[in-house]
Amino acid sequence: MTIHKINFFLNTLKDVPAHQELFIQVDRISEMQAAFMEVIPPKLVQFCALGKFTDGKLTIIVGNGTIAAKLKQILPSLLSKFHTSGYVEVTSIQITVQANYYICHAVNLPRKKPEISQAGTESLNILATNLPLSPLKTAVTSMLNNRINPTKKARPYKKK
Repeated sequence: MTIHKINFFLNTLKDVPAHQELFIQVDRISEMQAAFMEVIPPKLVQFCALGKFTDGKLTIIVGNGTIAAKLKQILPSLLSKFHTSGYVEVTSIQITVQANYYICHAVNLPRKKPEISQAGTESLNILATNLPLSPLKTAVTSMLNNRINPTKKARPYKKK
């Protein structure tokens, strides 16, 4: 039901002369995003998105410098593919690194749980033994317990 209200509101705003230019730009960027997803290498799709498009310059937002470097290597062919797709008004492409982009958009990517080596475990045991009762000691002990028994829950720190 809420989505219908939002769509009604947006469709109403689309007809207001003061907002028509904004909606034209949004529609244009949406079309360009769809074309961009087809011209970019499939391995890079999940790490990139289009930003603004002004005065012939299209901005591509990426999550890190590695992806930016890969895109810069294929920039001439990307520009050519955009022209072939009918977007001849794109005269240049700028690549911008937005550090939190990947974090915000990587919702369901699998993560590998870090492993602690035997030497690391022994060092942490020595540290935990020598520490006075504190939140740090509780955290280190909890981490060691989780390494040995991953299903066991850590007890909260209680100050005495």
